[in-house]
Amino acid sequence: MLHITIKKSIRMALAILSVAFFTNCDDNVTDLSPLATISDLTAYDTPEHCELSVIGAYNAACNGRYNGSYSRGYPFGAASIEQGEMRGEDMGLTAVFYDITFSSSYTTSTANNQYYWEASFECIARVNTVIQGIEEALKNGILTEGAGNNYLAELYFLRALTYSSLLIHFCYPVNIHDNNDYGLPIYTKPSNTPSLIEENLKIGRSTVQETYAQILKDLDEGEKLYSGNARHKVNGISRVSKGSIIALKTRVYLHMREWAKVKTEAAKLTNGAMAPFTSPIGGYALTPSPATPFNSYTNNSESIFSIENSAESNPGVNGALSAMLSARTGGRAIVTSSPILYNSKYWLEDDKRRELLFYRESDKYYFSDKYPSPQTMEEYAPIIRYAEVLLNYSEAALRTGDKTLALELLNAVRNRSLADPATQAYTAADFATEKEFMEAILWERRIEFHAEGRRWEDIHRLAVDDLVPSGGIPAKIDYSRTSKEDVFQVNTEINEKWFSPSRKFIPYSDKRFIWPIPINDIVRYPVLAQQQNKGW
Repeated sequence: MLHITIKKSIRMALAILSVAFFTNCDDNVTDLSPLATISDLTAYDTPEHCELSVIGAYNAACNGRYNGSYSRGYPFGAASIEQGEMRGEDMGLTAVFYDITFSSSYTTSTANNQYYWEASFECIARVNTVIQGIEEALKNGILTEGAGNNYLAELYFLRALTYSSLLIHFCYPVNIHDNNDYGLPIYTKPSNTPSLIEENLKIGRSTVQETYAQILKDLDEGEKLYSGNARHKVNGISRVSKGSIIALKTRVYLHMREWAKVKTEAAKLTNGAMAPFTSPIGGYALTPSPATPFNSYTNNSESIFSIENSAESNPGVNGALSAMLSARTGGRAIVTSSPILYNSKYWLEDDKRRELLFYRESDKYYFSDKYPSPQTMEEYAPIIRYAEVLLNYSEAALRTGDKTLALELLNAVRNRSLADPATQAYTAADFATEKEFMEAILWERRIEFHAEGRRWEDIHRLAVDDLVPSGGIPAKIDYSRTSKEDVFQVNTEINEKWFSPSRKFIPYSDKRFIWPIPINDIVRYPVLAQQQNKGW
């Protein structure tokens, strides 16, 4: 295992590895000063120490600090995936856990939002410190050029991924010009000297476009630096390689509505315009079964990048995916599937992905079964799969007028889950308009990435889309109104009485569409106090 086997060493080395964005458990505010006074110079004096330092950056992406402990899966992993689902409508809630997100009743002091923000910037801070250390190791001949450049590529990816995640929760999408077009404060330097701390403390929010420009700068540089096209030799799924970087670019350009550039990047990971699609970089391909990326999460052809967990190291009962989502023995069954998705006409009754649901007879409800090990909580958290690259490509192809390619890519993902693709695959005649075609692609995304945290990303980027606008935060079905009823029926209308009266549709113009900067940072930093999100 990658970072799991040396987790204790990482914890001991955190003071050496990086800058933390916290002072102590009482302050809970962004702090650009070092976690401890131990010099970080020795973290980069041997190739082995450099490797440990880079692993520390991955550790920051896996489990950020939550209320004084590293136990919740922020900025990536279990908690962030659950947040992405709770902001959407395709999953429900059986308990008060995550209800603030589910009900959009958050404030500037809501804990989950606060620690999402703080853990993300802690991750960025650690990445920046390790980048500086790796650059010094390269300069001093500790690392070969190839090894050092590969490390830098991994680190640039982690920084880009973190900023792109923050954008969809705290900022408007690129085509909504409101809120002063605020993006995020961009930190690219470490904070390990008094002068650097002072410099970083003065940095305010960039624009959304400037934040995306920094993300792409990191990804372009990472792609250029990473040597070879193979997956990472240590772990091809939980360590970044060139294919991971390119795959993330397809997502970023999709959010930027740069359709031609989505196609350019996705074409690097495909072998032409006809299925079956495989990637010449990384060897990625769809697995024959849609279940394989989940029941063989440590070794499969489809998972491009995931956050690694194990039975010994995971976000725990308050954060692990299987703990929250699973209704199997040991699971808390807090996050459910929703009839909104289950009943959709786009999800055929004999679709194999329905086998990734678990039915609990006691409340007549379905739960995701993508993470079926709540007693060990060891499943990896999926961040990017090859299926997403193909569907990103399909959408971009449709939006640029290439319906033939769009259909081929859409069917490539959908067909592997169909009982009889020869008769059930989509044809061009199924879509009378471009809008109908786009709706089919978006529903395919909802079905394919159910319980993987992708739903809010699409709601956010499509808020004012010209073809299929989401309009804002969707209304939610109330578990208490539907439990013990036979509401799960394929290709059946959703009854209005199932919806929660306190979780109605919220338009994107409402302040709740984007989260506020947490109050601790607003109080602490005058520059951010002047740049709070509108209405908060």
